[in-house]
Amino acid sequence: MEKNLKNKLTIVVLGRSGSGKGTQARFLLSRLKKRGVFHMETGRFLRSLIERKNITTELARTRLMERGELFPWWFAIFLWMRAFVEGGNADKYLVGDGTPRRLSEAKLIDEILAWHGRPLPICVYVDVSRREARERLAARGRADDTPAAIENRLDYFPRDVAPVLRYYGRRGRLVRVNGELSPGKVFQEIDRALASKLGKRWPKK
Repeated sequence: MEKNLKNKLTIVVLGRSGSGKGTQARFLLSRLKKRGVFHMETGRFLRSLIERKNITTELARTRLMERGELFPWWFAIFLWMRAFVEGGNADKYLVGDGTPRRLSEAKLIDEILAWHGRPLPICVYVDVSRREARERLAARGRADDTPAAIENRLDYFPRDVAPVLRYYGRRGRLVRVNGELSPGKVFQEIDRALASKLGKRWPKK
C-alpha cells in the first residue's frame, strides 16, 4: 500500500478570488479521473458546513462569508483533513482548490502527505491582476459579492497567499500560468508545464 502512495500526485490550484482556479481544477480532475482522483474543494466544503446550525457556523456566516474575510487556517485544514482521513481519500490523486491559503497550511499539508509517503504537492498559480479579479467577481452577481467583501477577499491575497507561492517556488514546486487567457488556453499552459515538470507521471490526453 505504501509503495502505491509514492506515485499519487497532489496538485493545488491557487490564485486570487475570481481567477478561475475552480475551472482549472475541474480540467485537472477530468485529466486524472481514470486514475482515481478526489477534489479537495475547500469552498464547497465551507459552504456545506455553514449550512448547519450551530454557534461555529453562525460565527462563520457573520464574520467570514458575509464580510469576505479569510477563514482561520485551522478551519480549512479541519475540512481538508476530514475529507482526506475520514473520507478515506489518502490513496487517490488529489486536486486541491483554494487551500492552502496560508504558509502554516502549506507546511502542514506537506507534513501530512510526507507522513503518508506521498509526493509533496505541486502548486499551479493562476495569475490574474487585481483589477481583472475585481471585474470578474463583480460580474458574477453572487449575493456575497458586495464591493466591500470583494475588496476584503482581494486584500488577503498579497498578505496571506503570496508567501505560500514563494514557499512552493523556492522548493521548485510552483507552476505559474497567465490566468487572463481563455479557460481552455489557460489549461493548455498548465498541461504543458506539468508535462515538462512531471514527465511520465503526468497523463497525456
